[in-house]
Amino acid sequence: MKILVLNGNTTVAVTERMIAALNPLCPENVQLIGATALFGMPYVSTRAAVAVAAHAVQDAARAAVEREQAAGRAPFDACFYACFGEPGIEALRAEHTFPVVGMAEASILTALQLGERFAIVTVGAAWPAMLRDLMRRTALEARCAGIAVVPGDALAVATGREDGLKLVRAAVDEAIVRTAPDVVIVAGAALAGYGTALAGQVPVPVLDSLTAGFEQALALARLGLRRGG
Repeated sequence: MKILVLNGNTTVAVTERMIAALNPLCPENVQLIGATALFGMPYVSTRAAVAVAAHAVQDAARAAVEREQAAGRAPFDACFYACFGEPGIEALRAEHTFPVVGMAEASILTALQLGERFAIVTVGAAWPAMLRDLMRRTALEARCAGIAVVPGDALAVATGREDGLKLVRAAVDEAIVRTAPDVVIVAGAALAGYGTALAGQVPVPVLDSLTAGFEQALALARLGLRRGG
């Protein structure tokens, strides 16, 4: 099986970091191919950047599919869109026959299987308002206990220039005290891996959005279902 890992940010290092985190989770017969947006922002953190990313990921996914076809290689079995909030996911699903799994969508669905109310911990001052919009669009306002923000620059947290684990742990603790969720989602490509590192260290389950989303993409790839077939 072959899964496309699609990054809506333009920072290749973030794509590489996610692939490195996911490779140990892959069965031997699963290959991961990364694709990074070629235009837009280094890290999607504003409404304007979201709008651009919705276009950029279409080009990135299309180019990845065309490269595999041109090389005579097997098609993708699924796409894991590893950008929390997944701008433009509907267009991706309309264009491609393979399943497209969004990081936010998949991790929220997983959280709902574990508890009544979930909290989201993310990085970027503009994301809480955008995620509240997402909750309204998906009719999940009553299930979302609250949103906490990790301070600092997203790429600095992602690349270790800031003490990411300490910052994320403080935000998770704050979310638990303030909102009393049943589950906490550590959300976004920049925070990939931190949720896994905190599992078992706090009194509620902690989901890493990268891991939760990938597991659903893997499950759909195994099912072998394609749109229209």
